[in-house]
Amino acid sequence: MIELPEALLIANQLNETVRGKQIASAMRGNAAHKFAFYTRAAEEYADLLKGRRIGPARGHGGLILIEAEPDYLLALGGGGERIALHRDDSTLPKKHHLLLHFTDGGYLTVTVQGWGAAMLFHDSEVPGHPWVGKPGVSPLSDAFTYEFFQERFGELKEGDPSSVKYFMISKPGVWGVGNGCLQDILFRARLHPRRRALDLSEAERRALHAAIRETLHQMVTLGGRDGEIDLYGRPGGYRRILSSETAGQPCPECGATIEKIQYLGGASYFCPKCQV
Repeated sequence: MIELPEALLIANQLNETVRGKQIASAMRGNAAHKFAFYTRAAEEYADLLKGRRIGPARGHGGLILIEAEPDYLLALGGGGERIALHRDDSTLPKKHHLLLHFTDGGYLTVTVQGWGAAMLFHDSEVPGHPWVGKPGVSPLSDAFTYEFFQERFGELKEGDPSSVKYFMISKPGVWGVGNGCLQDILFRARLHPRRRALDLSEAERRALHAAIRETLHQMVTLGGRDGEIDLYGRPGGYRRILSSETAGQPCPECGATIEKIQYLGGASYFCPKCQV
């Protein structure tokens, strides 16, 4: 799943490789997928993107926003997607959900795995859209102080039963953090995913804030997580502590067996001794 680290990585790679290229043709995919999120009919993608140039790309939480100049914006990511660059048509996937063919002969493809966005907006549509409008506060920015983070707890009403997992990835949420990045964040903070958010002490909240910053910084610095791939199909350099590959293995801190549960629509991995 593309989350903040991968969105930043892929946006940077797009700026290095396809910025300035002209789109010769575009296709809104050759395979139906009910969880591929579009904003226009297929013929509109073809008509509106043809002849435009790729402008700057940027990470936007778990999304990758790409200017299609003039006047349009592509939004990719936000879920399980394979975004790939191709020198020619010899490596194109059999199924794809967005294809851009450039005038130099290269291609950019998006293949949705699970769910994901391949949305096209006119610039006038962007400001009011809940996904691509006003940016959130990046947990890696200077604005993401402990005081700012503490205010998010204030958004929960007294007696709110929300767990720390729900608090982190849903409401109010930490911008760009999904279930994937969350695993190691909670491990470093020594918090069980089912723990009630409002029950966290100030010390635990500070530990969680620090874990968010440290974990995401490492993930970005190392080029994304090892379970995700970049524009060239290369896995990230951040080795996950908790994942499907480490479930059933000894905890690196205490030696207890790492456990897995299905919780809030996805798998949660945790150490039963370290995380309470």
